[in-house]
Amino acid sequence: MIRPLVSVIVPVYQVEPWLETCVSSIRRQTYRNLEIILVDDGSTDASGTICDRIAAEDKRVVVIHRENGGLSVARNTGLDACSGEFIGFVDSDDFIHPQMYERLLGDISEFGTRLSFCQALLFKGENTSFPCISAESECKPSGNVIAEALKNNKWYSAWTKLYHRSLFDGIRYPDGRNNEDYPVTMRIFDRCDRIAINHNALYAYRRRPGSITTSSLNPHSFDQVVNAEDVYAFIRERHPESSAWAAGNLLSCCVGLLLKTEGQLAHTYGAQREMLFRIIRKYYPDNKKNPSLSPAQRQLLAAADKGKTWYAVAVRIYSFLQKTK
Repeated sequence: MIRPLVSVIVPVYQVEPWLETCVSSIRRQTYRNLEIILVDDGSTDASGTICDRIAAEDKRVVVIHRENGGLSVARNTGLDACSGEFIGFVDSDDFIHPQMYERLLGDISEFGTRLSFCQALLFKGENTSFPCISAESECKPSGNVIAEALKNNKWYSAWTKLYHRSLFDGIRYPDGRNNEDYPVTMRIFDRCDRIAINHNALYAYRRRPGSITTSSLNPHSFDQVVNAEDVYAFIRERHPESSAWAAGNLLSCCVGLLLKTEGQLAHTYGAQREMLFRIIRKYYPDNKKNPSLSPAQRQLLAAADKGKTWYAVAVRIYSFLQKTK
């Protein structure tokens, strides 16, 4: 039986301490028919050199060196270059279970889907171990998966998944944005009739200082709102039954960023705060009873909808109540 080629795309940027562990976990996969594409996104540490050395050791490894363009550009570079019938992504500071791709491809074969995904094991530091594989896989209609993902804020990441390459026809990651997985994953889910879900943790996600997800507030933090508004518009059109959850994600993101930019940061992020107020005024009136918003969020959103003066008073009350808890 011909086993399909799986292309594993690894964006690489300034990850010298973790890169060897990451790529070794891919090379040691029990599923052997792999194309491993390392996209060196302009690293200035030894990452690029490590990539070249690994490629010399394993003919399955392809290295692409490019000028720094960011995570989305690196992923898109890999997508444009890959040859596999199936595609996976691994971030270069993470690592994967030895059976991850064999299990995910097996789920695709068993359920006749174009997409399967597993669960992530979050860890800090240098060492962790995967729990025993014991959970059963299942298959769900894509609409159910979208609803569950939006309701519970999960399953958005690019890297726990195995995709048939046809799912990326006409789809690429948005250039220059962080949190870019969210809108792409929703569109990928929408292209599927059914999706296979493996409930085992087969992907180890490293939370480390300085990574995109743990970075402190910065201008790219507001990409979350751009992506969330994009997803809300898409879900309203394609899956209106789940639109309340998408709206809740958008509005809770807005109010969260407003709270993070209070005080001295209000001037620094003045333009971004204006955007947040504008989005709240646009969407909150139709979501006053949204079940995904907490009472505190509703109060802050209602005040922001009325105007900045009302919001300022509401924030003072909110801050006082938080201090007295």
